[in-house]
Amino acid sequence: MSGRAVPLSGRATAVSGVSSGTALLLAFTGTTAGAAQHEPRTERIGKAADGTQGEGASSCAVTTPNGRYVAFRSSATNLVPERATHPGTSSSIRGLTNREVTKIEQALSTPRLSADGRWATYTDRPSRIMNVFLSDLSTGTRIQAGAPGGRDAPAQPDICGDVRYIAYRWVGHPQFPTRIDLYDRLTGTRETVRAGPQDSTRDMDKSSISGEGCRIARQDNGTGDVWATGPATGVQTEAYDGTPSTVVQLSANSRVLAMDCADGSSVRDLRTGRVQHYPGIRILAVSPDGRRLLTRDTDANLTPRGPYGGREFPVGHGSATAGSLSAHGRSLVYSTVDADVVPDDTNGMYDVFQWRSS
Repeated sequence: MSGRAVPLSGRATAVSGVSSGTALLLAFTGTTAGAAQHEPRTERIGKAADGTQGEGASSCAVTTPNGRYVAFRSSATNLVPERATHPGTSSSIRGLTNREVTKIEQALSTPRLSADGRWATYTDRPSRIMNVFLSDLSTGTRIQAGAPGGRDAPAQPDICGDVRYIAYRWVGHPQFPTRIDLYDRLTGTRETVRAGPQDSTRDMDKSSISGEGCRIARQDNGTGDVWATGPATGVQTEAYDGTPSTVVQLSANSRVLAMDCADGSSVRDLRTGRVQHYPGIRILAVSPDGRRLLTRDTDANLTPRGPYGGREFPVGHGSATAGSLSAHGRSLVYSTVDADVVPDDTNGMYDVFQWRSS
């Protein structure tokens, strides 16, 4: 697929996770050095409410579109005052306004959060079979979103911003292909978005749902094709073909789809069909409005950029995951073992950090 890259409109936002880049960042955003209120700030997320650093590693962070809540995985046992009942790595959610840390010990994956941070979906194994659950963090109510019973194993959940829909990968009996299912919280029903052909090598995989739930991206593991499907309309759009690709993330506004392929990454504008390819670079996340990408090069340098060109600025050195960018790219979360991002980082382990533009 081809097409001339056309820049999306919008104010460019640069990011810095190290103090040495502040002057360049101010020049990039058009801010003067004297406007201190616009200088970026970086905060360690993997810490207790009183600021105590985690005594275990933290990683795999995601954020809400407003940047006020961050979910991550951590092996630290001192992030919350309650004694851990299960050893090993668990999931936590940190509120950036109230500084509180909520631990979800049952979660076996990083929780995907609703836009307001109230709801979290994740995988758990309450019995022998993995399943997908949805928790209301304000009441403690938990709903099983994945289909119950048998040898089924729902996994890889993603949630739309208003919490109506949860998309997940359904793994059934080995003789049947893996499919993508959709749970409707309002009706309590489940439906198959797309099942693969009757060939176990043609599994559906890596679903990503838009903020409104009107589109779901997923990949065909057999052909490598990537598709975007409208559950309500049934309309399917072939987002990428010809090269085996992996879905990274669909933007919340349903417009921009980021994908990894063998020789780099690609971005497709689902409205215009324009495709931009990034050789040798991996796209890690796309912002909810689709105007910012977070990329990583072969030296693990993180760089935010516009999907169709424009200026770019290095964040630092580390890793990130889908869901790590907030709206307009104004904040991002990432993990690194580097000890010079914030003062007094002495645990010698991977930590999660949030960068904010103001």
